[in-house]
Amino acid sequence: MVASASPEEAKDGHRKMVKAVTTTIVFTLLIFFSFFYIYTRRRKLKGKEDEGRQEVMELPFFNFVTIATATNDFSIDNKLGEGGFGPVFKGTLSDGQEIAIKRLSSSSEQGMNEFKNEVILCSKLQHRNLVKLLGCYIQGNEKMLIYEYMPNKSLDYFLFDLEVVEGGQRNGIG
Repeated sequence: MVASASPEEAKDGHRKMVKAVTTTIVFTLLIFFSFFYIYTRRRKLKGKEDEGRQEVMELPFFNFVTIATATNDFSIDNKLGEGGFGPVFKGTLSDGQEIAIKRLSSSSEQGMNEFKNEVILCSKLQHRNLVKLLGCYIQGNEKMLIYEYMPNKSLDYFLFDLEVVEGGQRNGIG
């Protein structure tokens, strides 16, 4: 003979069943909303990334032959200087426009994301006192920025009042 549960035990069993179902539903909803949040966040980030790529794509791309021809195959005679990123060359396009090419060295620690960020930032910054970014070149590890050429001395000559004196020594403030 099977003993039947008392009304108190039945209520307790019913409460446990309601708690278990409620907990399961809440847990399932939390998982669902977590996945939904992650999915929408990834889509937003991908949209921003695509927007950045599109901005880079709006900037003209130069081909290597055009750049090499303009700089006489990156002749040392056309080298303007060199920084931590690599050398800068002066060039002249076939239409007579003078350009400056910032050629990132392969040992540069600037990665593709940093390069794209620089391209986007420089293409957005337009001011009469800033040199204009005309385009870029990207092929494998080779990355170059093509700017309009601005004659005269480097900005540090004006900022630090540097002068060349006898013996090739620089004379400046402090």
